[in-house]
Amino acid sequence: MSSFQGQMEEYPTISIDRFDRENLKARAYFLSHCHKDHMKGLRAPSLKRRLECSLKVFLYCSPVTKELLLTSPKYRFWEKRVKAIEIETPTQIALVDEASGEKEEVVVTLLPAGHCPGSVMFLFQGSNGTVLYTGDFRLAKGEASRMELLHSGGRVKDIQSVYLDTTFCDPRFYQIPSREECLKGILELVRSWITRSPHHVVWLNCKAAYGYEYLFTNLSEELGVQVHVDKMDMFRNMPDILHHLTTDRNTQVHACRHPKAEEYFQWNKLPCGITSKNKAMLHTISIKPSTMWFGERTRKTNVIARTGESSYRACFSFHSSYSEVLTHL
Repeated sequence: MSSFQGQMEEYPTISIDRFDRENLKARAYFLSHCHKDHMKGLRAPSLKRRLECSLKVFLYCSPVTKELLLTSPKYRFWEKRVKAIEIETPTQIALVDEASGEKEEVVVTLLPAGHCPGSVMFLFQGSNGTVLYTGDFRLAKGEASRMELLHSGGRVKDIQSVYLDTTFCDPRFYQIPSREECLKGILELVRSWITRSPHHVVWLNCKAAYGYEYLFTNLSEELGVQVHVDKMDMFRNMPDILHHLTTDRNTQVHACRHPKAEEYFQWNKLPCGITSKNKAMLHTISIKPSTMWFGERTRKTNVIARTGESSYRACFSFHSSYSEVLTHL
């Protein structure tokens, strides 16, 4: 859950990932990714009124985030006020006070954050120094050090401040298995189950509407099975993801969601409502990707932990571990 209030000390006329209260006065808005805890106030009536009274206020984000945002009717009013910036392309932006005409120039560069589709970090450069806002990120050790745009003249740029994702900046989460390690464990479990018969089914109990695409696409690629989801419209212009998803409930791997999904599973029913296939009962296991659960265990377990007769937890993180954060700094 993001606790960032939206404003940076160095560039207070910019608001990032927060769109209410003092942020209503911002000259420019930035959205790092489309998770709800980073979108507070983004569709509020007060912000709509602000846009109606202003001609020069825009929301900046990555092309993928723009695509995801505008697939939702709730955010369509932003359509003419969203500007996508290409990744790793330094872009000059004018921050204009429409009342006084005062103008400030900043150069912003979007860097891949590895958190979910479209997620980015923002590197700001201007008269008040160079500042990095990470948003939520998951980078492997050494990955940040290989980003050319964080360097100049063969050394790291003189970054005045870093606004950092500290979700797992806690010794309990010192080491989190890499996504590749987590994928391998989940893949082995899913494969061993669905190859028993066409009626053996896996439910991936994912908490967010999107963000697990790395998992879905890789499982689909390795197993030759599409993953059932409730909606696919947000990925309509992303063929690399869309190809691996389906709304056909007869597939053996599901990531469908329902407010009472946990109860459904106890009744041997998938969230989409299906309980049988060709009149034969389904044999279903659930796999819940999470990180917090593993970090809270005093006795460390493997990437996969069995929590019930047909329930499993799988370590899978969208955020950098404590040790990864330290290496980035």
